[in-house]
Amino acid sequence: MGPQTNSLYYGDCLEVMRNWPAGTFDLVYLDPPFNSKANYNILFGSRGTGANRPQVLAFEDTWHWDDKAAERVAAIGRATLHPAHQAIAGLHAILGECGMLAYVSYMANRLAEIKRVLKETGSIYLHCDPTASHYLKIVMDAVFGQRNFRNEIVWKYGLGGSSKRLWSRKHDVILFYTVSNEWYFDKPQERATSVRMAGEMKGVVDVWDIPSINNMSKERLGYPTQKPLALLERVVKASSSDGALVLDPFCGCGTTIDAAKRLGRNWVGIDISPFAIDLVKYRRLRDRSVPVHGVPVDIASAQAMATETPFEFEKWAVSRIPGIVPNSKQVGDRGIDGRGRVYESTNAHGLVLVQIKGGRFNLSHLRDFLHTVQREEAELGIFVTVDKVTSRDARAETQQMGTVRMGAKIYPKVQLWSIAEHFDDREPKLPPLADPYTGGVMNLDLLTDRVRSRA
Repeated sequence: MGPQTNSLYYGDCLEVMRNWPAGTFDLVYLDPPFNSKANYNILFGSRGTGANRPQVLAFEDTWHWDDKAAERVAAIGRATLHPAHQAIAGLHAILGECGMLAYVSYMANRLAEIKRVLKETGSIYLHCDPTASHYLKIVMDAVFGQRNFRNEIVWKYGLGGSSKRLWSRKHDVILFYTVSNEWYFDKPQERATSVRMAGEMKGVVDVWDIPSINNMSKERLGYPTQKPLALLERVVKASSSDGALVLDPFCGCGTTIDAAKRLGRNWVGIDISPFAIDLVKYRRLRDRSVPVHGVPVDIASAQAMATETPFEFEKWAVSRIPGIVPNSKQVGDRGIDGRGRVYESTNAHGLVLVQIKGGRFNLSHLRDFLHTVQREEAELGIFVTVDKVTSRDARAETQQMGTVRMGAKIYPKVQLWSIAEHFDDREPKLPPLADPYTGGVMNLDLLTDRVRSRA
């Protein structure tokens, strides 16, 4: 069965796309991790500057050679009919066992699946940067065919750092390929700047001077690596017709989805982050009716997710609390699975900590979390389970932690909350939290929309 149009899918795009028939999409744009060897943070509020500003890791764009990478490369090596079989073998010989090979082999599997779900008249735009574009181009040549390479587009964006040791990097690369020799293309026009063509229109060239989003822009959602809407509107308008189906398998904060919707195209977005999925639905599109596939819809499916994919359940459960983001580490996390900030707090940190337990409730786990709240000097704590905790001892121990007064309201220092209560529309008792993307107050309509969407 094909994808439901105008909907979002949660999960690894490779696994999601494998469920869809071949020849489904007219256009794919993807802006995957670049292997930039950088960490991208979500900033909280306006207190502090630089490294002292409160922040949480959004994602780590540094790839390492590990057991998963070794098995992936070995599997492609054994799969003689894999379109990137020879490309990965050659890059293995050139690069050796390193982070870059881990990255390009990860991309090779997903690019092969993207080609399968594209129509014969379809197009793909792969957004990358100069650290990896030359390796990705080899893989793209292997998967789509060298003869189907159309353009290496340079996006000149202007903003960014400078260097005294090399030419300052001020551009990204967008690789444009088609599936075959027949594809849709409506070349955009722009006003000529030369004296000879003054006042006339001419076709856009392969260097795009489109400003990136500055920190004061109304368009900015605060999402790391967010791209400007004008950039995606150019791609979507040029390479798809009215009513075409557009896919973004790494949709992030949803700029491609927004562009497609504005231009009258159908769309599908995939992301492995439940936080990103919520951002697209509630903040980018502001449409609570958008279907989301691959996430629990009732307590039974939540219990199944907790058992089968505990780390994915943990990320999803954390993001059920507006204003809380998943911890960057899921192993050795020191008892912290999610964190947020109280918007207005007398506490120096204003920290809200969340711990998720997907298995059977254990009182010792709760006691460990209570110690974590004290150790981190957090203002508030939420201990989350799948089913509602009915233990009197657990209630007594949380009550012993006391309460916190904020203005005219009093909140429990630590509270028990469950996913079962989430599906019964009973949410944690919390003061306004800081929006983790903008630093402003968290829009409480987000919570209301979630409740209404289940009604």
